[in-house]
Amino acid sequence: MVWTLGAASRSVVMIEKLLEAGMNIARFDFSEGSHAHHQETIINLRTAIRNTGILCAVMLDTKGPEIRTGEGETINLPTLTRKDKVDIVQWGIPNRIDIIVLSSVHKGSDLDQVRNLLGMHANNIMLMSKIDNEEAAANVDEIMEKTDAVLLARGSPGVDQKKMIDKASALGIPIVTAVQILGGQTTDDDLPNAVLDCTTDCVMLLADEEEAHPDTALQRISSLCKELESSIDYKAVQQKIRKALPRPLQPITARKAAYACWKYPKAKAIIITAKAAVNLVARCRPSVPVLLVVSMSESFKWWSHVASHGLVSRGIIPLMGAESKTIEDMISFGVQVAKKEGICNAGDLVVALRVLNGCPVLQPLHV
Repeated sequence: MVWTLGAASRSVVMIEKLLEAGMNIARFDFSEGSHAHHQETIINLRTAIRNTGILCAVMLDTKGPEIRTGEGETINLPTLTRKDKVDIVQWGIPNRIDIIVLSSVHKGSDLDQVRNLLGMHANNIMLMSKIDNEEAAANVDEIMEKTDAVLLARGSPGVDQKKMIDKASALGIPIVTAVQILGGQTTDDDLPNAVLDCTTDCVMLLADEEEAHPDTALQRISSLCKELESSIDYKAVQQKIRKALPRPLQPITARKAAYACWKYPKAKAIIITAKAAVNLVARCRPSVPVLLVVSMSESFKWWSHVASHGLVSRGIIPLMGAESKTIEDMISFGVQVAKKEGICNAGDLVVALRVLNGCPVLQPLHV
């Protein structure tokens, strides 16, 4: 779940409560607030993360151009304004952000421009494209080829949300659904429908005015999502996905990801060690937890971004802290955590998806 850190939710104590209530991604809204203000907040966030031991990704939501056009009009607006560029270069990159939300995307080349701005940091920062205008909808194929995730909001003119969802799902691109809340409650059926249909990976909660008790509101909605998830008909969901996926599944990692989700119905968990497999597994909507084991024996900063990006994809549980030098060690670490957390017990089946000599390999294990 994505929660915006505002005036009532930026203290260390409150952020700790939000993390414990289910906040996976902390949104920094750069349509307001100075760099100094956001700096105080991110320092508090990092303190709360250390205190709780709960991983949380950092999202910079750009302000974007303020001009809005009527339905059907096309105007050459920049994806990033001068302010957006300053926010990213002078605040975002130095603070090791994980995600940038692009509030004004119109075509695929817009994302190329952002990655050029990021330079050597481009591989560490996920680009999330908000598709909310007719031009973006018309250019959706080229946008989907270049974006890392999509953000969908209800009521966007000229945008067929079902079409956007189908395209993103087929490509394994995480889908984030923006949901309006009022008084700690959702204001429409978007959230229940998205959860029950498994058509969203992540929920961004937005309010017209900041909640007086943000932790209580988040806890209430988190509980609702868990209740809804308990009644999902995964068999029907997966059958629908199988029909929609292209044939043959390419690359081979995609095929192995599908097998990991569907070939072993008695498995209690899926363990993955490769970044490339994350979205491919998530799009198959497995009914069991997926543990993404991240080794800290390599460059820590780079791998911390891999773990944080995993929080955007549905069902992915990133595990950091494995001082592992081999894939076998990483899988063993994942099994140990799964047992400790009650995901599986001795004798249960888990499936590991690993890469061996450059090729993905499925490894069923009785733990």
